[in-house]
Amino acid sequence: MSFYETVYIVDPNLENKTLEKTMSEISKELEKTNSRIINHRIWGKKRLAYPIDRQKYGSYIIIEYEGGDQEKMLEYGTWMKLNNSVLRHMTVVLENEPKVYVEEKKSKMETDGKENSMSENSSNTSPDENDTLSNTQDEEKEDAGSEIEPAQEKNNNEEEGE
Repeated sequence: MSFYETVYIVDPNLENKTLEKTMSEISKELEKTNSRIINHRIWGKKRLAYPIDRQKYGSYIIIEYEGGDQEKMLEYGTWMKLNNSVLRHMTVVLENEPKVYVEEKKSKMETDGKENSMSENSSNTSPDENDTLSNTQDEEKEDAGSEIEPAQEKNNNEEEGE
């Protein structure tokens, strides 16, 4: 089976309910082609390269699916062209099966949880380590201060000389 990805642009001023209705309408039309929808999500509002129907921005939506009946897929493409709520669309063939978006969110949350536990571990350093860190920071401040002092002395000398 072939996997496809369609990116379509709709009016950015649509309310959430209208946008969801448009997305469900497109999903239903795609299901008529015996295709299996894998992901259907809003990519975001972005600036268009050129104005389309006097719009400078558009809401981009991505739908990834496993292709069905090819004859019906041609009808789906024609239907997308004639749909007034879709400003532009583009369909490409994917080389590999797309990952399910929900699982990506879960795995991201899991990795965020691991990073949080790592940061908690780093805050549990021993007092000796904290003293070493603060001593290093104090030394850096002293080094920076020594660079500033000659410049201040030079400015003071210039003021006295004038």
